Amino acid sequence: MSGDAAFDTALFFGIRQIETNTIVCPTGALTGSGNIEVTCTSALLVGGTEVVTVAVLDEDTEIEVAAKIVAGLNLNADYLADFIAVQAGVNVVHTTLLPAANEAGMDFAIAQTTATGLTADAASDNTLAGAVLTEVARVNNFGGPSFSSDQEDVTAHDTPAPGWEETIVTILRSGTLKLDIWYDPDGATHDASTGLIYLWENQILAYMQLRFPDAGATEWTFDAYVTGFEEAGPVAGGLSASVSLKLTGVATLTDTW
Repeated sequence: MSGDAAFDTALFFGIRQIETNTIVCPTGALTGSGNIEVTCTSALLVGGTEVVTVAVLDEDTEIEVAAKIVAGLNLNADYLADFIAVQAGVNVVHTTLLPAANEAGMDFAIAQTTATGLTADAASDNTLAGAVLTEVARVNNFGGPSFSSDQEDVTAHDTPAPGWEETIVTILRSGTLKLDIWYDPDGATHDASTGLIYLWENQILAYMQLRFPDAGATEWTFDAYVTGFEEAGPVAGGLSASVSLKLTGVATLTDTW
């Protein structure tokens, strides 16, 4: 049995753009039932614009309004093709599904039409600038991801095979990906402006792909935080760094790139 050579394995990372609206009602709640409109503007959308109408009720609180807007957005097929909405208290957070260069013209405006008591939010805040998928430079070694699974003992008195334990798998652990790099402090994928240090310092959840050089074009796709960055500079050697990436959520193995 032979294995594929590891040479040319590559790690890519990108950042999903995030925009945020804040729901404000001067009295803390709506003063009349009706509709609210969310006007979504982005080059990602078919036609560049999508208007989503959300029904609300008199005395809905700011948090309840935010929840209804998120639910309405996530039921809209055109919106869902490119974004996902999440509620964070009184905030409506829009995140692109895939990383891409930051789009300055991306915007989400919220205004009441027939409802009353809502302060219009004419423009969303650019909470996190997007960044295109880029290969991490000068990687000389990697280890992981270190996949594992938790197990729970469910052996019982009526176990089909008496005397033998029974277990079930519970949580799937995606673990950590370790990288060794020849560290370039000024490198765009290493530095504190756009690189791994930037991801670590700002606690950014990055979209990542670990691509293998096999003929089937296999890759792992996952989200991860940079949780460790340890530099080393021996007198008789190159400047290097060991990087730890903690995966979170689903890791997907595909052969599509």
